[in-house]
Amino acid sequence: MSTMPSAERIGAAWRLIRDGDNNGAIRMFEDIIAVAPDSVDALYGLGLAQKALGDNNAAGLSFKQALSVTEQALSAVQRASKAEGHHGDNDLESNFDDRYMMLTRMLNQRIEDVSA
Repeated sequence: MSTMPSAERIGAAWRLIRDGDNNGAIRMFEDIIAVAPDSVDALYGLGLAQKALGDNNAAGLSFKQALSVTEQALSAVQRASKAEGHHGDNDLESNFDDRYMMLTRMLNQRIEDVSA
């Protein structure tokens, strides 16, 4: 396992996908997930690499795991927003929830795509 920081390793794994080395990307994403099981970026990348290799079942599981982590994060952000006296469910005074809302839509589309 590399001592390279997670963000750099995720970037390296994404480069492997771009270069067509999906097996290498899968190995790297799995190494990252072993250390950081809630890394949405690694789970999403893993799903994309698995899908590229035609393993829709594994890709669906990776996307579902990423969706679970994303929904938990979105819920936490929304609870914090409400606690701070903001709207909560789409806090227009903050962009903290935007990433998770977008990821939720994207992951649901990916799950639908590999389930079809």
